[in-house]
Amino acid sequence: MRKYFFVTLLTITSLFSYEELTADNFDQKIKGKNVIIDFYAPWCPPCKVLANNLEDFEIQKPDNVEIFKVNIDNEVLLAKKYKVKKLPTIVYFKDGKEVKQEFGIRSVEELLETSKKEFN
Repeated sequence: MRKYFFVTLLTITSLFSYEELTADNFDQKIKGKNVIIDFYAPWCPPCKVLANNLEDFEIQKPDNVEIFKVNIDNEVLLAKKYKVKKLPTIVYFKDGKEVKQEFGIRSVEELLETSKKEFN
């Protein structure tokens, strides 16, 4: 039971490691930056796997890249604006403009490769 509790706690903690964006602060937070935004839902198992991969990616990511999260249950308008229909969805922004969108679980290596390609 104790082991289950700690695994659950770790999973929940990893979902909230990055700043959550809202419709109110979205544009301000991504303006002039290289940003990866993870559109997720707390009930989505693949989203939890991606959250863990993003934690590992954080250690190796280029210094000029920031990561944020958007909970689609709370931010329906943002999900609609960026046409998020599958989970998890990752959207890459450069200087406040969308440059690429991917859905599904991405490995650390895939995240690194796409970041280097899109943000150079």
